[in-house]
Amino acid sequence: MHHKLLLPLRTLLYSSLSLILCLYLSWHVLLSADFFYGFWHDNIGIAETIAETGPQNRYRSGFEDTDRAQRITLFQEICQAITHQGEGLRNIRYSPKPDVQIPLLHHAEIVHLQDVANLITLTQKLESYMLLMWCMLIAVYALRSWPLPNYKQILTVNSVLIVGLIAAVLAVGWVEVFYAAHRWIFPDDHQWFFFYQESLMSTMMQAPDLFLYIGISMAILALLAFVLLHSGLVFIQNNIGRELSHN
Repeated sequence: MHHKLLLPLRTLLYSSLSLILCLYLSWHVLLSADFFYGFWHDNIGIAETIAETGPQNRYRSGFEDTDRAQRITLFQEICQAITHQGEGLRNIRYSPKPDVQIPLLHHAEIVHLQDVANLITLTQKLESYMLLMWCMLIAVYALRSWPLPNYKQILTVNSVLIVGLIAAVLAVGWVEVFYAAHRWIFPDDHQWFFFYQESLMSTMMQAPDLFLYIGISMAILALLAFVLLHSGLVFIQNNIGRELSHN
């Protein structure tokens, strides 16, 4: 009975820690590529959204006159800021005309992005602990000669979580799930929802659409990394097992 309970628990722990590490890897890879903002800018309607709602902005003017290269740079600067404790958010500026520099973000946007930066800082601090826990678990697997789980076992122990997430998204829609996460995570007195007419940040990111595509990209890349990692560990374990049996 004890063994029957231990096996799914350690499989769940192994798959969870491995997937978390792969998500971190995916995050770093996509961050280094600015989350392919230039591609999404051209292919999900961001350029059209800026052209339509940029002139309607209540706080800033001329953003529709910026070009693709400048918008990619602005997005890059936001990514740089939120991954460095929010440093530089107030200094991000756009130039609709030569020799014209306009702050991109107003106060409420800066407050929200600082909240995002604080959350990212926390997750970055946890990364090394997750890696340490994963290494310790792999060491225990090796010392006790536990076989790594197969994909059927991994899917079985994670099926409740997977089905639950899919059901939630199908029941209320991914946008409501996205908004609910914001309500749970960020302070109640800090604005996190912005209409395009009041936020160039939301306009240039076509929020929340861009985050769906980034999330899907991140999930796909993390799953690919998980398959490579798990397959590599199984290959190493099997080869070591064969060598020991021959000796």
